[in-house]
Amino acid sequence: MKNCKKYLFLVFSIFSFNIYGQAIDPSILSQLSTEQIEMAKEVYLSNNSSDKSVEEVEESQVIDESLISKQSTKDANNISGEKYGYDFFSSMPTSLIAVGDLPLPNDYKISLRDQFTVILSGTKDAIFNLNVKLDGTILFPELGAIPVAGLSLQEVKNKLSQLIEQSYIGVNIDVSIQNLSAKKITIVGAVQTPGTYLVNPFSTIVSALAYSGGISEIGSLRDIKLIRKNQEIISFDLYDLLIRGDRSKDLTIEAGDTLLINAASQFVEITGAVKRPGIYEVLDGETLESIVDFALGFTQTANKSNISVSFLDLNKAEIVKKNINNLNQSLKNVLSLNVFNYVNESTADIQVLGAIEQPGFYDIKKYKNLEDLIENLKFKDVYPWLGVLEQFDENKYIKSTVLFSLNDPSTYKSIELMPNSKVYFANINDRSFITSEETENLIAEYELVINHKQGTFKLPVYGKFFVSSFVDLLGLDMSDSDLNATYVSPFEDIVVNQSYKDMQFTAKKYNTVSFRSPENSLIEVSISGSISFPGTYILNNNSTVEDLYKLVGSFKSQAYFDGIILTREAIRERQIKSLEKAKEDLNSALLINSLNTGDIEDIRTIQALSTEIDPKNLGRLAGDFSPNSQTSLNTVLFDGDSIIVPKNPNAISVIGEVLNPIAFDFSEGISVNSAISNAGGYREYADKRRVYVITASGISKKINKNIFIGNLDLKPGDTIVVPRKIITSNPAIDALTPITNILSDLAFSAAALDNLRTN
Repeated sequence: MKNCKKYLFLVFSIFSFNIYGQAIDPSILSQLSTEQIEMAKEVYLSNNSSDKSVEEVEESQVIDESLISKQSTKDANNISGEKYGYDFFSSMPTSLIAVGDLPLPNDYKISLRDQFTVILSGTKDAIFNLNVKLDGTILFPELGAIPVAGLSLQEVKNKLSQLIEQSYIGVNIDVSIQNLSAKKITIVGAVQTPGTYLVNPFSTIVSALAYSGGISEIGSLRDIKLIRKNQEIISFDLYDLLIRGDRSKDLTIEAGDTLLINAASQFVEITGAVKRPGIYEVLDGETLESIVDFALGFTQTANKSNISVSFLDLNKAEIVKKNINNLNQSLKNVLSLNVFNYVNESTADIQVLGAIEQPGFYDIKKYKNLEDLIENLKFKDVYPWLGVLEQFDENKYIKSTVLFSLNDPSTYKSIELMPNSKVYFANINDRSFITSEETENLIAEYELVINHKQGTFKLPVYGKFFVSSFVDLLGLDMSDSDLNATYVSPFEDIVVNQSYKDMQFTAKKYNTVSFRSPENSLIEVSISGSISFPGTYILNNNSTVEDLYKLVGSFKSQAYFDGIILTREAIRERQIKSLEKAKEDLNSALLINSLNTGDIEDIRTIQALSTEIDPKNLGRLAGDFSPNSQTSLNTVLFDGDSIIVPKNPNAISVIGEVLNPIAFDFSEGISVNSAISNAGGYREYADKRRVYVITASGISKKINKNIFIGNLDLKPGDTIVVPRKIITSNPAIDALTPITNILSDLAFSAAALDNLRTN
């Protein structure tokens, strides 16, 4: 059985090799009996397809092997752009089927499984279809096996003609090829998918490379090696085809050939005034003229005597730049070159664009300044509240953007015009400007936001304006809106509430006008602390904390997001009521009950602590209100809400029954136990079982008595609270415990909030 497996392995190997066109080694076959060969063949065919012949199985494998998915890979070092020529292979077909109507050259080399048609005429008439077998021969009736593999078509014709002349009298022969077989070649080196492939019989070097997915971006397009079976090596430069259209050296592939792609040695990037800027592969000995040729030459405005070259100075181990005017300069160690344009130093006129009757260029010599130019323009459907002047001071090398308003002459009076300036006027309907990105950002900062029941409107405004003008422009329905509007300028911390008909302002960045109506009640929310534009903002009544963040702009670098404080009047009022009621209940109980002095002392300590509560430190809504958090996205703001963005405190506090209540610098990994030790440790009446932490976000976390205190993860801004233990055997005092807990919890919560505010 062991020997049988050995023979089966040998025969499988033989069949596998024959599939790819290799001849059977007679010395191997001689080791096997006829029964063993037939058994191996049956097993092999059953594993592939019970209904297919060996040739059919072989054909399916050929197709599967050739239709390889080609995945593009990029050179990780290519940071400047696309290297020229590497995408050439992406759209090339890789079919194995030869095109039947193409003329077959006489130098075509015969491959295994090619099929001949031989026609005899004269004294003997016959037609034979002869396949080239796996041993490289055709079996000619009456003449026997004739070796033809590796011969050219012309050589086969001559050979068969000689044999027919020797064997028959008066017989003519005509030889043609009916079917061509795919050729087996090997493609290795810097290609996308190296391997052995069966390719179309008419494949050339270039088309054969497509079967491997093309050359990777580290491979050379300029030095492609074609290695024949006889070890002859032929070099091919793909640039001959891509740049010059020369296919003379794109040789036809023969069975058994190997294509070797080595790594490219040097790439040079050319930019500027050339017709096809890009990254090109260069060879030893090539010059600047060569790469300019690759880039299809100079543009019409190129300054050929001013070319900047970056090259690697190996002696100094640094990249050096220099300007040259000699195209015979070697490209050795050159990294990139830039061809400059000729600079036009003539003075240009002023370009005026947008809503005017005659857009175009205006002679700068005719106008003293911007005011003079505007007085001589005829406008058409112009948006008068904002215009733009873009210009460049060539003496001071300063680029500037000037905003002005046609409705406010003071914004454009005495502004000097410079050569090559551009002036833009928007149409009153679309109110858009086609300017640079920097100018668009500046215009956006001066947008007046109008909140009305009909929607939110943004209008670019500069200089003095009347709010009523925009109500008329937008056609806002004021029939059921409050005539009093609210104007907010966060940049100057200005809030004005009066009739919109009397409102006249000078535009500031991020200013807002809001109208109240039954259908669209608005809310006022204040925000302060570490933000760029603190102040009071008007929002729609369904706005979230995140909506407010988007409106106020950026945060300062020292903002502490984990400790953002949101206070709400409704919560503050409830806490104040609870505080007052707890005090009243406590006072009543102390008066009614006849208690000894020792019992009353603990109660009075908590009572005194509660009297120090500042109402401004009440009303906090606890939670993580950092930007883009779920809480800030889902929490709807109420009218009168206040948000404080504290600075990073980098400290934690310990308050309550410790020897030295203190705030000290936070250190990573500090435990609650260590923090209490820093505060001098517990006092005599500390309730160690009720120690808890108020986090910077306002959430209270109790210390579980069943775990070690040090296990809680502390963060900057946290406050550790050590409550007071009331020790008594008096039932009346025990009944007051819930009241004292309320008072102490409110007091400690207010103290923690005060610590976070003042840090």
